[in-house]
Amino acid sequence: MESNWIAIIIIIITFFLIRYIEKSKTPLLLNFSKWIPPILLAFIFPAIIVYLFGFNFDDSPIFSWNTKYLYPVTIFTIMSSMSLSDLKIVGFKPLILFLISSFIITIIPVVLILLIVYNPFDYQSLIIENSLWKGLIPVIGSWIGGSSSMVILKEFVLLNEELFLSILVIDTIIQNIVMIFLFQSIKQTDYIDKKFNLDKLDLITLGENNLVSKNLTFTLFFSFSIPLTFIYLDMDFLFNVLALSVIGLFFGNFFKRWSNKINLKIGSIGIILIMSIIGLKLTFDSFELPFEFVIFIVFWMLINMILITLSGFLLKTSFTWTPIALMANIGGISTCPALASAYNKKLMPHAIVLAILSMATGTFWGILSFSLINFII
Repeated sequence: MESNWIAIIIIIITFFLIRYIEKSKTPLLLNFSKWIPPILLAFIFPAIIVYLFGFNFDDSPIFSWNTKYLYPVTIFTIMSSMSLSDLKIVGFKPLILFLISSFIITIIPVVLILLIVYNPFDYQSLIIENSLWKGLIPVIGSWIGGSSSMVILKEFVLLNEELFLSILVIDTIIQNIVMIFLFQSIKQTDYIDKKFNLDKLDLITLGENNLVSKNLTFTLFFSFSIPLTFIYLDMDFLFNVLALSVIGLFFGNFFKRWSNKINLKIGSIGIILIMSIIGLKLTFDSFELPFEFVIFIVFWMLINMILITLSGFLLKTSFTWTPIALMANIGGISTCPALASAYNKKLMPHAIVLAILSMATGTFWGILSFSLINFII
């Protein structure tokens, strides 16, 4: 029992540390967050504490509590924060562009495995026999769905903590480099639109229906009672993910007074807690990632960026949607609107909608890629 209480104290300290960093306006912490996202720190900080004090929580039930209780609540609240009616402000072409980007991210690992299986070479033992390909699935979750999808897919494929940390680090580095590039490229929208004769940016605004008052009591009651029902039924993890996602989307879109905003906050808290608990099992001794694997992830991102840019040109949509679609997939709820505001602040609501759509669909894209790769192997 003593070790359980120590673990809980570490998680609480981690939570308040992350929340402080997220809300801080201090230049030093703002710059720190750009290179080490709070969600990555939520994973690493508990591991540092465990390492420094020599704790061992391997036999603690807190890890089973994480999967049994925190995951269902987090999945439901994240999915019920998605308002499908808001998609209409994005427009048809930008939405198609976003979905093309999601599809490209999902399908490239499948193509890699096909090449390896039918043309065996050194990658065969590295990627398939060592099950390293499973590390690609949380990357899909991170790029499309963000931290929520990443941790769900990590649990889904049973990825070990050491490989997960390695992927988190390289993923963070790549995302930051791409983010800098996207912030510079969106500023060239007017020039590129004119140069390639693309559509003029046409923004649709939210209607009055989005101003309906929300019922917090109703929202909070079902946000916890529905996941608790699934916890009581003790169903398969994949079934819980799919069922809670569908039910969450239903509640988030068919009840006008449902508070999508409060559930997004609850889901964000859940992600921090999940990551900090996973971090308690991390050991730094096994931190490594094969160079070939890193190179593949880099090329994976480059191919995605090239293909999505070409898709934007073919659709003739304003170039501004290309970096926003990319950022919605590889960034998140904070970075995507920040990118949009770098060109036009009126684009921020549209960017938020795409970022939330990314958060809601990332897990499904990851499961699709996993299923296709598993079938091939």
